[in-house]
Amino acid sequence: MKKVIVFGYSKTGREIVKILNKDDYDVLIIDENPLHVGQANTDGFYAKHSSFNEDQMLQDVGIGEDIDALFCVSTNDSLNLFVTLSARSLDANLKILTLIYKKDDEKKMLLAGANRTISPYEVGALKAYRIIDKPKVSKVLDIFSRQKNKLALNEIFIPEGSMLDGVYCNDITLFKEYNLIFLGILDKELGDKFIFFADGINHKLDSHDVLIVLGSKAEIKRFKERIVE
Repeated sequence: MKKVIVFGYSKTGREIVKILNKDDYDVLIIDENPLHVGQANTDGFYAKHSSFNEDQMLQDVGIGEDIDALFCVSTNDSLNLFVTLSARSLDANLKILTLIYKKDDEKKMLLAGANRTISPYEVGALKAYRIIDKPKVSKVLDIFSRQKNKLALNEIFIPEGSMLDGVYCNDITLFKEYNLIFLGILDKELGDKFIFFADGINHKLDSHDVLIVLGSKAEIKRFKERIVE
């Protein structure tokens, strides 16, 4: 069982914890705010209070020993930076994803040791993560560990005349070609109702529907260009 630490029971942190906990990851939540720790425990998760502002605190919970991934998603961006830097100094192989609130902070976090960064604006569809099965969660961890890819969730509008107009979801093979994880659809005819792909509905796509996909920004851009051919 993979061991994961989520530092910060923020909105983003809560979504990540739900995904990982559902798929049998060994998840430990750390938060500097006792109220957040209490909320996490009330929600049924294992959480501990710590500011993580000393290397020993990180070592005490297993960083540098048997932790596979660290999500630094606290609402305190300065602390996210410090924890990222400290964790990287303790473990060169640890997978680290760090939340940033300003685009200008991305380079700083990467230099500090984050494998990937993610902003709150990129996770507006994080609720869709709940449908991802265990193999795909593993794929998510792999995506943000690659140096040339950046994890992103994106809404892809299907324009009129698109090659996907009138195609059934189960017949689409392009997602695999572009290394994208297809999460679901916002259907215009159903009042923008979100349809989870994992629900098993072989939905027919129409122009003006919106696809929700997960993958690297470069591959998402290429996919968008392809579907308007």
